Amino acid sequence: MRDRELEARLQDALDAGHAVWLIGDVHGHRETLEALISKLDLTGGDLILCMGDLIDRGPDSEGVLRLVERTDRIHSLRGNHDEMLRLSVSPKHGHMMKSWLKYGGVETLTSFSEDAGAQVEIARRWLPLIESLPTEIVLRDHRLVHGGYDLSKTLEDQNNQDRMWSRGIFQAKAPVDDERQIIVGHTTVQALLGPEAEGIWSSELMLADGRPAVLGIDTGVFMADEARPRLTALNLQDGEVRSQSRVERTVGAPA
Repeated sequence: MRDRELEARLQDALDAGHAVWLIGDVHGHRETLEALISKLDLTGGDLILCMGDLIDRGPDSEGVLRLVERTDRIHSLRGNHDEMLRLSVSPKHGHMMKSWLKYGGVETLTSFSEDAGAQVEIARRWLPLIESLPTEIVLRDHRLVHGGYDLSKTLEDQNNQDRMWSRGIFQAKAPVDDERQIIVGHTTVQALLGPEAEGIWSSELMLADGRPAVLGIDTGVFMADEARPRLTALNLQDGEVRSQSRVERTVGAPA
Protein backbone atom coordinates (compact mmCIF):
# COMPACT_ATOMS: atom_id res chain seq x y z
CA MET A 1 0.00 0.00 0.00
CA ARG A 2 1.44 3.32 -1.11
CA ASP A 3 0.37 6.92 -0.52
CA ARG A 4 1.11 8.74 -3.79
CA GLU A 5 0.08 12.12 -2.37
CA LEU A 6 2.51 11.76 0.53
CA GLU A 7 5.24 10.53 -1.81
CA ALA A 8 4.79 13.65 -3.95
CA ARG A 9 4.92 15.89 -0.89
CA LEU A 10 8.11 14.30 0.41
CA GLN A 11 9.80 14.42 -3.01
CA ASP A 12 8.75 18.04 -3.52
CA ALA A 13 10.25 18.93 -0.13
CA LEU A 14 13.55 17.29 -1.07
CA ASP A 15 13.59 18.96 -4.48
CA ALA A 16 13.04 22.33 -2.80
CA GLY A 17 16.04 21.76 -0.52
CA HIS A 18 14.09 21.04 2.67
CA ALA A 19 15.00 18.39 5.20
CA VAL A 20 13.05 15.13 5.25
CA TRP A 21 13.88 13.35 8.51
CA LEU A 22 13.20 9.63 8.89
CA ILE A 23 12.74 8.53 12.50
CA GLY A 24 13.17 4.92 13.61
CA ASP A 25 10.68 2.85 15.57
CA VAL A 26 9.17 4.99 18.37
CA HIS A 27 7.36 2.22 20.30
CA GLY A 28 5.26 4.49 22.49
CA HIS A 29 8.12 6.69 23.71
CA ARG A 30 6.49 10.08 23.19
CA GLU A 31 8.86 12.06 25.42
CA THR A 32 11.91 10.69 23.61
CA LEU A 33 10.30 11.43 20.25
CA GLU A 34 9.58 15.02 21.24
CA ALA A 35 13.12 15.44 22.58
CA LEU A 36 14.55 14.13 19.29
CA ILE A 37 12.31 16.39 17.21
CA SER A 38 13.56 19.37 19.22
CA LYS A 39 17.09 18.46 18.08
CA LEU A 40 16.16 18.53 14.41
CA ASP A 41 15.87 22.34 14.24
CA LEU A 42 12.95 22.11 11.85
CA THR A 43 12.26 25.05 9.59
CA GLY A 44 9.35 25.77 7.28
CA GLY A 45 8.98 23.04 4.67
CA ASP A 46 10.88 20.37 6.60
CA LEU A 47 9.02 17.06 7.08
CA ILE A 48 9.24 13.96 9.29
CA LEU A 49 8.41 10.39 8.35
CA CYS A 50 8.36 7.81 11.14
CA MET A 51 9.35 4.33 9.98
CA GLY A 52 6.44 2.53 11.68
CA ASP A 53 5.87 0.83 15.04
CA LEU A 54 4.52 3.99 16.61
CA ILE A 55 3.06 1.93 19.45
CA ASP A 56 3.74 -0.84 22.01
CA ARG A 57 6.37 -1.36 24.73
CA GLY A 58 6.70 2.29 25.77
CA PRO A 59 4.41 4.13 28.22
CA ASP A 60 2.57 6.56 25.92
CA SER A 61 1.49 4.98 22.65
CA GLU A 62 -1.65 7.10 22.63
CA GLY A 63 0.47 10.24 22.94
CA VAL A 64 2.55 9.20 19.93
CA LEU A 65 -0.56 8.52 17.87
CA ARG A 66 -2.00 11.89 18.84
CA LEU A 67 1.21 13.64 17.81
CA VAL A 68 1.13 12.04 14.35
CA GLU A 69 -2.59 12.69 13.98
CA ARG A 70 -2.48 16.38 14.83
CA THR A 71 0.82 17.45 13.27
CA ASP A 72 0.75 18.02 9.53
CA ARG A 73 4.50 17.74 9.12
CA ILE A 74 4.80 14.38 10.92
CA HIS A 75 3.82 11.28 8.93
CA SER A 76 4.40 7.56 9.37
CA LEU A 77 4.68 4.22 7.67
CA ARG A 78 2.69 1.32 9.13
CA GLY A 79 4.78 -1.15 11.12
CA ASN A 80 4.03 -4.66 12.27
CA HIS A 81 3.14 -3.47 15.78
CA ASP A 82 0.66 -0.96 14.39
CA GLU A 83 -0.72 -3.81 12.30
CA MET A 84 -1.01 -6.07 15.36
CA LEU A 85 -3.33 -3.52 16.97
CA ARG A 86 -5.43 -3.50 13.81
CA LEU A 87 -5.60 -7.30 13.64
CA SER A 88 -6.38 -7.55 17.36
CA VAL A 89 -9.21 -5.03 17.85
CA SER A 90 -10.79 -4.66 14.42
CA PRO A 91 -14.26 -6.25 14.36
CA LYS A 92 -13.31 -7.70 10.97
CA HIS A 93 -10.22 -9.42 12.35
CA GLY A 94 -9.57 -9.79 16.08
CA HIS A 95 -7.32 -12.84 15.83
CA MET A 96 -3.95 -11.51 17.09
CA MET A 97 -4.82 -10.32 20.60
CA LYS A 98 -2.78 -12.96 22.45
CA SER A 99 0.38 -12.24 20.46
CA TRP A 100 -0.16 -8.48 20.58
CA LEU A 101 -0.48 -8.48 24.36
CA LYS A 102 2.74 -10.49 24.63
CA TYR A 103 4.73 -8.09 22.47
CA GLY A 104 3.67 -4.72 23.83
CA GLY A 105 -0.10 -4.49 23.50
CA VAL A 106 -0.60 -4.35 27.27
CA GLU A 107 1.34 -1.08 27.48
CA THR A 108 -0.59 0.35 24.54
CA LEU A 109 -4.00 -0.51 25.98
CA THR A 110 -2.98 0.92 29.36
CA SER A 111 -1.99 4.18 27.66
CA PHE A 112 -5.53 4.42 26.29
CA SER A 113 -7.28 3.97 29.65
CA GLU A 114 -6.92 2.40 33.09
CA ASP A 115 -10.45 1.07 32.61
CA ALA A 116 -9.97 -2.38 31.08
CA GLY A 117 -13.52 -2.34 29.80
CA ALA A 118 -12.87 0.80 27.72
CA GLN A 119 -9.44 -0.05 26.32
CA VAL A 120 -10.44 -2.00 23.22
CA GLU A 121 -13.13 0.49 22.30
CA ILE A 122 -10.63 3.34 22.49
CA ALA A 123 -8.13 1.30 20.46
CA ARG A 124 -10.75 0.91 17.74
CA ARG A 125 -10.97 4.69 17.42
CA TRP A 126 -7.40 4.64 16.11
CA LEU A 127 -8.13 2.14 13.34
CA PRO A 128 -8.80 4.77 10.64
CA LEU A 129 -5.41 6.39 11.26
CA ILE A 130 -3.52 3.08 11.33
CA GLU A 131 -5.29 1.78 8.22
CA SER A 132 -4.38 4.99 6.38
CA LEU A 133 -0.65 4.53 6.97
CA PRO A 134 1.23 3.28 3.89
CA THR A 135 3.43 0.20 4.06
CA GLU A 136 5.88 1.61 1.52
CA ILE A 137 7.04 5.00 0.27
CA VAL A 138 8.85 5.17 -3.08
CA LEU A 139 10.82 8.31 -3.91
CA ARG A 140 13.21 9.11 -6.75
CA ASP A 141 16.31 7.92 -4.89
CA HIS A 142 14.91 6.03 -1.90
CA ARG A 143 12.52 3.24 -1.06
CA LEU A 144 11.20 3.44 2.53
CA VAL A 145 9.63 0.45 4.26
CA HIS A 146 9.21 -0.69 7.85
CA GLY A 147 10.49 -4.26 7.70
CA GLY A 148 11.92 -5.03 4.30
CA TYR A 149 11.12 -7.40 1.46
CA ASP A 150 10.73 -11.11 0.78
CA LEU A 151 13.80 -11.89 -1.32
CA SER A 152 12.00 -14.74 -3.09
CA LYS A 153 9.63 -12.26 -4.76
CA THR A 154 9.98 -9.32 -7.11
CA LEU A 155 9.33 -5.85 -5.72
CA GLU A 156 6.05 -5.78 -7.63
CA ASP A 157 4.87 -8.99 -5.95
CA GLN A 158 5.49 -7.91 -2.35
CA ASN A 159 2.43 -7.62 -0.11
CA ASN A 160 1.81 -5.55 3.01
CA GLN A 161 2.82 -8.42 5.29
CA ASP A 162 6.16 -8.76 3.48
CA ARG A 163 6.88 -5.06 3.87
CA MET A 164 5.95 -4.90 7.55
CA TRP A 165 7.37 -8.20 8.85
CA SER A 166 10.22 -9.39 6.62
CA ARG A 167 13.85 -9.20 7.76
CA GLY A 168 15.34 -10.82 4.65
CA ILE A 169 16.75 -7.52 3.38
CA PHE A 170 19.75 -8.00 5.67
CA GLN A 171 20.71 -11.22 3.87
CA ALA A 172 20.46 -9.81 0.35
CA LYS A 173 23.40 -10.73 -1.90
CA ALA A 174 22.60 -8.04 -4.45
CA PRO A 175 20.70 -4.73 -4.30
CA VAL A 176 16.96 -5.29 -4.20
CA ASP A 177 16.43 -1.98 -6.01
CA ASP A 178 19.28 -1.02 -8.34
CA GLU A 179 18.29 2.65 -8.40
CA ARG A 180 17.01 3.40 -4.91
CA GLN A 181 18.52 3.10 -1.46
CA ILE A 182 16.23 1.08 0.82
CA ILE A 183 15.79 2.35 4.38
CA VAL A 184 14.12 0.22 7.06
CA GLY A 185 13.27 0.08 10.75
CA HIS A 186 11.92 -3.08 12.46
CA THR A 187 15.27 -4.74 13.20
CA THR A 188 17.41 -3.00 15.79
CA VAL A 189 20.99 -1.98 15.12
CA GLN A 190 21.85 -3.72 18.40
CA ALA A 191 20.48 -7.03 17.10
CA LEU A 192 22.52 -6.68 13.92
CA LEU A 193 25.78 -5.34 15.32
CA GLY A 194 25.72 -5.94 19.08
CA PRO A 195 24.76 -3.82 22.11
CA GLU A 196 27.76 -1.51 21.74
CA ALA A 197 26.83 -0.54 18.18
CA GLU A 198 27.12 3.14 17.29
CA GLY A 199 25.10 5.01 14.69
CA ILE A 200 22.91 3.17 12.19
CA TRP A 201 23.30 -0.06 10.20
CA SER A 202 24.75 0.23 6.70
CA SER A 203 24.84 -2.53 4.09
CA GLU A 204 28.15 -3.53 2.53
CA LEU A 205 26.29 -3.83 -0.78
CA MET A 206 26.65 -0.66 -2.80
CA LEU A 207 24.53 0.96 -5.47
CA ALA A 208 26.11 2.18 -8.69
CA ASP A 209 26.13 5.73 -7.32
CA GLY A 210 28.23 4.66 -4.33
CA ARG A 211 25.51 4.65 -1.68
CA PRO A 212 24.91 1.64 0.60
CA ALA A 213 22.04 -0.42 -0.81
CA VAL A 214 20.28 -0.61 2.58
CA LEU A 215 20.26 1.41 5.80
CA GLY A 216 18.65 0.34 9.08
CA ILE A 217 17.73 3.08 11.55
CA ASP A 218 15.92 1.32 14.41
CA THR A 219 18.20 1.93 17.41
CA GLY A 220 16.15 0.10 20.03
CA VAL A 221 14.53 2.83 22.12
CA PHE A 222 12.64 0.14 24.07
CA MET A 223 15.68 -1.97 24.95
CA ALA A 224 17.43 -2.44 28.31
CA ASP A 225 19.85 0.25 29.48
CA GLU A 226 22.96 -1.77 28.64
CA ALA A 227 21.96 -1.68 24.95
CA ARG A 228 22.11 2.13 24.94
CA PRO A 229 18.46 2.59 23.93
CA ARG A 230 17.89 5.61 21.73
CA LEU A 231 15.77 7.03 18.96
CA THR A 232 17.48 8.02 15.72
CA ALA A 233 16.66 10.34 12.83
CA LEU A 234 18.21 10.32 9.35
CA ASN A 235 17.96 13.29 7.00
CA LEU A 236 17.31 12.17 3.42
CA GLN A 237 18.56 15.52 2.16
CA ASP A 238 22.17 15.09 3.25
CA GLY A 239 22.50 11.82 5.20
CA GLU A 240 22.94 13.51 8.58
CA VAL A 241 22.12 11.32 11.59
CA ARG A 242 20.92 12.63 14.97
CA SER A 243 20.00 10.55 18.01
CA GLN A 244 18.30 11.01 21.37
CA SER A 245 18.88 8.69 24.33
CA ARG A 246 15.67 7.33 25.84
CA VAL A 247 14.06 9.81 28.20
CA GLU A 248 11.53 7.44 29.75
CA ARG A 249 12.85 5.01 32.33
CA THR A 250 10.33 2.24 31.75
CA VAL A 251 11.09 -0.73 29.49
CA GLY A 252 8.25 -2.62 27.83
CA ALA A 253 7.89 -6.12 26.48
CA PRO A 254 10.88 -8.12 25.24
CA ALA A 255 11.86 -8.10 21.58
